[in-house]
Amino acid sequence: MNDTDIAPGDTTAGHCADAQVPRALVHKAADREVLLSAVRPLGGDRFAVLVRWPHDHLLHHRAADGTRDSLVVVETMRQAGICLSHRFHGVPADHMFVLHGFDFHLDAPLRDSGDGADVSFHVTVRRVPGSPRRFRLTSEADLLIDGRTVGRASMRWDALPPAQYALVRSRSAAAAAPFDVTDLTVEARTLSPAAVGRDRDDAVLLASLGDASAGWQLRPDTGHPALFDHASDHIPGMVIVEGFRQAALVRAAQDTPGAWAIDSLQASFLSFGELGQPVTITAEPEGAGAYLLAARQGTRTLATALAARAAASPLGGLLAGVGAAAC
Repeated sequence: MNDTDIAPGDTTAGHCADAQVPRALVHKAADREVLLSAVRPLGGDRFAVLVRWPHDHLLHHRAADGTRDSLVVVETMRQAGICLSHRFHGVPADHMFVLHGFDFHLDAPLRDSGDGADVSFHVTVRRVPGSPRRFRLTSEADLLIDGRTVGRASMRWDALPPAQYALVRSRSAAAAAPFDVTDLTVEARTLSPAAVGRDRDDAVLLASLGDASAGWQLRPDTGHPALFDHASDHIPGMVIVEGFRQAALVRAAQDTPGAWAIDSLQASFLSFGELGQPVTITAEPEGAGAYLLAARQGTRTLATALAARAAASPLGGLLAGVGAAAC
């Protein structure tokens, strides 16, 4: 019996963070990028998803004070949604996943044991009623560390067969061309790792366009081992999310010097981002300790998000959007 087939019961007994679900079940090419250790049914549509968060990772690393980058929650939810869709909701292996939106809110900074062995997500996945040939799903999760709930998260997405995905992508690409280059004549200068809360040059995704009001140019490296773990015909949603995180940190440092971290994020995806075309990310203050973020490609808005510290986080639903960022 595989660990992913354990019957309902104790959700932590025997949890080995060195184990992992098959990488194909989370649409990853490299084992090192798989964040799920096991999936255990809790009854009905609810599952305990056990994780294998790495000690050190290009993006999901732990800080010197032991706190974990909160965006690991987003990637864990993304992988959990894909895995549970395939294993328990009959989504065929060849389907493409298109992310509509997600949100998470942490009650406190993430502090795990270092390998994720004490972390679990109790996830409920439901299929939205509609056409039997259409897979539209939602998930809601409680995040537990050492048995204590420390946050909540939710996500919604579609799973499309290859032909339908190709049609959606062709329409999106046609809408994006010809590309209107709007005021990108200023030579963009890549920011320093320290400015965006990273410790490596290849983790920096933003370049300055002159001042904060102009925003930053997103510069994704398609050869990046984490952000482009496998080939993609568009800018992945997680690349935009990381760009949002970096933009929020840069803007927060300009407004209020000192440490700042995202404890809450609400995001919606509106359109696919085309590779090879400039994307601008902006961050505007939205009350105390919160920033409204947007990713734009020419005249099209690709995604929006609201990032905040826990004390400033407005609870509520996702920002409205029709969705278009493939997982």
